[in-house]
Amino acid sequence: MAQIKGLFITASGGISEVKEAWDSLGGELIVLEEPDEGQIIEAVKDVDVAMSLGAAPSRAIFEAMDRCQGWVGFGHGYDGVDLDAAVENGIILTNTASFGTDEVSNQAMMHLLVCARKFVLHDKLVKSGVWTREHLAPMGHLPHQTIGIIGTGNIGRAVGRKAKAFGLRVVAYDPYISSWDTKEIGFEPASSINEVCEQADYLTLHTMLTEETFHMIGDQQFKIMKPTAYLINVSRGKCVDEAALIRALNDGEIAGAGLDTFEQEPTPADNPLLKMDNVSVTSHYASYSEVAFTRRITQLGEEGVRIALGQWPMSLINPAVQATIPARDPARAWGTF
Repeated sequence: MAQIKGLFITASGGISEVKEAWDSLGGELIVLEEPDEGQIIEAVKDVDVAMSLGAAPSRAIFEAMDRCQGWVGFGHGYDGVDLDAAVENGIILTNTASFGTDEVSNQAMMHLLVCARKFVLHDKLVKSGVWTREHLAPMGHLPHQTIGIIGTGNIGRAVGRKAKAFGLRVVAYDPYISSWDTKEIGFEPASSINEVCEQADYLTLHTMLTEETFHMIGDQQFKIMKPTAYLINVSRGKCVDEAALIRALNDGEIAGAGLDTFEQEPTPADNPLLKMDNVSVTSHYASYSEVAFTRRITQLGEEGVRIALGQWPMSLINPAVQATIPARDPARAWGTF
């Protein structure tokens, strides 16, 4: 077997973790630290696969990838990547999905519980010297309530499983998952986003940011949600029309929100959401733990090796490329190498 050759683009370390996968199979790894686009274009011409801790590939990079078969991106999201250009040039795209499934689903459940128990307001009151049991009602009883999940990939399914442990009824919508599969995983299928919004006491989002999901939750959805409902967003801030969310909260159309992501990040200090006692906020760190981030970098190298060896990756994000390139072997679990 010819030696496989990979390119690792980084601005924040991770070299040893990626090298571990390549060294185990005798592969050669070229490392570029903080390169410009021109350096990346030159480097991708002579490797089998490129892996990146941050740099988003442009159309010009994809067009230069003659030998290079794929690009492995760091994390879950792939907004900013030209999917059409990748397919046109026969480039396989993958991310490192699943590395932080527990972390992100835990963050979603944390925000749900914080909202359900009105923690932001009462934490503020106690710390300011006010000991009161005013402002409690209305407060839902979780086993009698419904969580609505939009997007039932790894994270959405994990959230649903954890929500069921709290006794919540789970209603889910995902246009890419059949209603039969939704039932198989124990969720009640909905036929549209709006159907989920109408039923949910807690609406939680677990989708990528695409043209289809941009502002998928906005004025229309807030108007049909229950006035006692909460929005939980640990996906991408731009999946929610933030101006519409602020209006909905000010007008009492929904009860509150739990947010790990915002339309603009870092969000401005004068963002009204930061001043609301019925909104819990975190700084887009839902996927983090030391274990998860180490695993994410290791997975980057493993997916790169799969592509270089002529296999499909575990987490293909542009399935349309399957029609433009020759057949490949199925992905193999790392322990089988």
